[in-house]
Amino acid sequence: MMKISHPAGVAVDKRGNILVANQLSRSLLVLDRSLTSVHEMSVSVDGGLKGPFSLWYDKSRGRLYIGEWQGGRVIVVHPLKDFSASPD
Repeated sequence: MMKISHPAGVAVDKRGNILVANQLSRSLLVLDRSLTSVHEMSVSVDGGLKGPFSLWYDKSRGRLYIGEWQGGRVIVVHPLKDFSASPD
């Protein structure tokens, strides 16, 4: 089981999967809607994620916005159908 250390932002996709910004481990974790499984969502950005803190998922446009605490960036992941797999 993956450990959530200092969860920050949360977003939900069309299928009910829950995305958690795992700030201290610099990762994004996906929990299924029944909360029985978890996996790390891969996001390819220069230097990796630096303290993901806030999330917003624009379902209609298929865009995920990730705000960083330490990196000072807003990362846009597009296109994204849901959190079950990596971006298209």
